[in-house]
Amino acid sequence: MILTAAEIAELDKQDPATANDGGYQGLLVSLQHRINRATGQLKLTADDLRRIPTYAFDYGNGGWEDRLVGAFGRSLGPRLGRP
Repeated sequence: MILTAAEIAELDKQDPATANDGGYQGLLVSLQHRINRATGQLKLTADDLRRIPTYAFDYGNGGWEDRLVGAFGRSLGPRLGRP
């Protein structure tokens, strides 16, 4: 998928120093590192596609839902790939 500058900015809100603070933080930092900054291309794995909606919708909203929907809602839909 190709992310827009605004979508990348949503992912970049996560401080890279928090990579080891938990699953959500680790996911976002991992995604930050895998974005091709020149093209916006990001290849999501099957595990990413499972984890993104899980963190967005299954743990309550601590801002995570908004950030993940902001980053991936255009590409994956408002439910981030869930039916």
